[in-house]
Amino acid sequence: MLRTLSALALACALVLAVRAQAPAVPKTTLEQLKALKAANQTQLEKQTALLLKLDELQKEAAQIRFLTKRG
Repeated sequence: MLRTLSALALACALVLAVRAQAPAVPKTTLEQLKALKAANQTQLEKQTALLLKLDELQKEAAQIRFLTKRG
């Protein structure tokens, strides 16, 4: 009986800890849309940075190919 109560108390404590760390869920539709817009903007910024990096790598690879054929 004591083990069951201890396990139940531990489970409750874990649930509360997880809920405390979870981000706040927007309540209204407008708040949800704003949260989605912010998340999308962050994703677009990451993708833009990645595309710029890939373009730089592609230019460097083309230059290396040119120099190896030349030399």
